[in-house]
Parts: sequence; structure tokens; C-alpha cells
Amino acid sequence: MMNNKKGMTTSLIAAGVAGAAAYGISMGVQNGSFQNMSQKLSNSMNSSTMKNMAEPFQDMLSAGAQAMNQSSSGGENQTQSS
Repeated sequence: MMNNKKGMTTSLIAAGVAGAAAYGISMGVQNGSFQNMSQKLSNSMNSSTMKNMAEPFQDMLSAGAQAMNQSSSGGENQTQSS
């Protein structure tokens, strides 16, 4: 009997959270908050600070891709001697 109450409570909490999220989204759409938020995100992603933070990750990714290309092409370029 106790386990059933715990499941019901969890379901009610989940339903409440979903309802609150739906309400918040609908209010944000009505008053234009989401448009402002998307503009702020776009501006922050284009800032020089964000670009400087992203550079090391881009370098790591390109270095990894180059290493993978070299290792995969190494097997294809081998010549057979007889």
C-alpha cells in the first residue's frame, strides 16, 4: 500500500512540473520573453569571449580529425615489394 502512494505522489509531482512548464512557455511566448532570450543567446555566442573559449576545442577536433585521416590513409598507401 505504501509503494502505491509513493508512485502516485511522483506522478502528481511530474504532472505539476509539466503543467508549470507549459504555463511558463505559454506566458513567455505571449509577452515576448522567448524572443529576447534567443537574441541574447545569439549575441553571447557571437561575442569574442565565446569565440576565444571555443578555439581550443576546435583545435582539438581538427587535430583529432587529421590524426584519424593519417592513420586511415597510412594503410592504403603501402606498397608491396616482391
